[in-house]
Amino acid sequence: MDVCIIAVGSELLLGQIANTNAQYLSKKLNEAGYHVKEHIVVGDNPERLEKVTKRALEQFDILIFTGGLGPTKDDLTKQTVAQTLHKELIIDEEALTYIKNYFKSQDKEMTPNNEQQALVIEGSTVLKNEVGMAPGIFLEHENKKVVMLPGPPKEMKPMVNNGLMPLLHQEGHTIFSEVLRFCGIGESQIETELIDLIDQQENPTIAPLAGTHEVTIRLTANDVSEAASQKRIEPVKNEILRRVGTYYYGSNDTTPERAVMDHQKNPIALYDGVTQGYLYSRLKQEDLNHVLKGYLIDHDVFLDHNLSIDEQLKYSGFFIQQLFNTSEAISILSKGNTVYVGFVKGNQVYKRQFKMSHERNLQRDRSQNYVMIEWLNWIKSQQN
Repeated sequence: MDVCIIAVGSELLLGQIANTNAQYLSKKLNEAGYHVKEHIVVGDNPERLEKVTKRALEQFDILIFTGGLGPTKDDLTKQTVAQTLHKELIIDEEALTYIKNYFKSQDKEMTPNNEQQALVIEGSTVLKNEVGMAPGIFLEHENKKVVMLPGPPKEMKPMVNNGLMPLLHQEGHTIFSEVLRFCGIGESQIETELIDLIDQQENPTIAPLAGTHEVTIRLTANDVSEAASQKRIEPVKNEILRRVGTYYYGSNDTTPERAVMDHQKNPIALYDGVTQGYLYSRLKQEDLNHVLKGYLIDHDVFLDHNLSIDEQLKYSGFFIQQLFNTSEAISILSKGNTVYVGFVKGNQVYKRQFKMSHERNLQRDRSQNYVMIEWLNWIKSQQN
């Protein structure tokens, strides 16, 4: 179902606050399998809001309004939407009682305009406000769903989680998502490889997202059961991995370091000329089987850097292997904007390389995930 999120408030247009509600709603809805097609921001102007509402009703299945439910003169969202839908506003007695009790508990006089916050549209489902006063509204109208939520994020978020999402999930279908995780490849490249799948997506949906030195693809399907939803995802996942599986390290909460250490069965040591020990530190936290025996930071004391890069990889790999008495070792070195990785197994050295920024800190940080995906692929190649 296609969704339009309409944020109401002149303060948004003036740049006084950011529209974080739309970001939060988009994430929640896309995870649940809904398609957010448009964000709209409207000032506190009933004529413009009515015009936007009429257009959105023609184009979208679900309209979600945020803001404009408060007690002041410029809070006109539900009044304008009710008028557009030719519906009446009625007092929600439970909300009104809550508001009255709040002012009484604070030993404050309740001004008449606060009753406005208890108004809801006739025939709607009232969404309880667990933090503030104004309730939310969920209304089905001519095969459309119209939702009104308070503007303050501290009120809106719990209402979405505890009120709105359970209602949207009562559609007879179960939503299931799987997040595929990749590193060593950029978002633009992965999109290029998968563009036809992305263009043709329906159920499941395919949502790429760039992260910190990685790319994720969220696959979301809905069907009559979780098992049926998973079954929908499986062929799409398999096709994605057929194309870019070289860069895939796991799904959902898996990290690159956990994926590597889950696969690394033999004792191994690390010679590090690039990440300054950061890679070892990440890996050691996931070393549940205690196969990572130690590391050395690259230094002229240990290695003659006048040798060719192949000789450096070979010498440093064998050196660290013997030092820690392991069957396997890894050496990471750089020259210019190229990072070289030497995997040592027995008396054999397997070389990999990739381009990376020459800037030292970028090379140190970004290289870690690139090394780990090469490491993971090396382990798998030894198992085949």
